Order: sequence, then C-alpha cells, then structure tokens
Amino acid sequence: MNQLITYINAIHRQPGPATITRQQSEHYSEHDESGTLIQHQQTTYWFANGVVICHQIEQDHLSSEQLCAECWISYRVVTSHMPITPPRKLFHNACQEAFWLKMQGIMLAK
Repeated sequence: MNQLITYINAIHRQPGPATITRQQSEHYSEHDESGTLIQHQQTTYWFANGVVICHQIEQDHLSSEQLCAECWISYRVVTSHMPITPPRKLFHNACQEAFWLKMQGIMLAK
C-alpha cells in the first residue's frame, strides 16, 4: 500500500486494502477582492496502517457555462512510516480528477 491511489480510492469509498479509521473536516468560505465567494474544504483522513492524508478542495462560486468548472483539488501525505508515491497530487477540476482515477483503475487492473 505504497501508492497514493490506494488511499484516494478509500477516500472515494472504492473497495481496496486501505481502511479509514477516522476523518475530520473543516469548511470555510470567503469573498475575494472581486466579491466572488470561495469555498474551502479540508478533510484529514487517518488510516489503519498509520498513514494520514489531507484532502483539500477550493472552489469559486461563479456562474459558469463550463462543463467542468475550475477548482483546486489536492491530496497530500501528511504522515507515513513508508514512502508513498506520489506524495502529493493536484487537480484543476473534478473532470481531471475523475479521468486520473479512471486511468489509475485501468493501470492497476493490468
């Protein structure tokens, strides 16, 4: 269990070997200089094997015609007694994240 995808799958409630034992979330909102509402969410996940992962989402609430609006999604290894690769993953929208998760599933199945 030294791949970040193992833990991300568990965060997304996909079957796998990683077991979440606890999670803690923080939410807050703010307005930027232009008055746009920006929402932040940070959730920390503790796993049975001692690994801790921080999952952050930042999203602007603008009316957008984009199919997949821009947001920032990140996963970061906070604590681990073994090397996990990659130690951090960043996405610029939910579609990019979904595509990466799908491709990782295909790669793991081979």
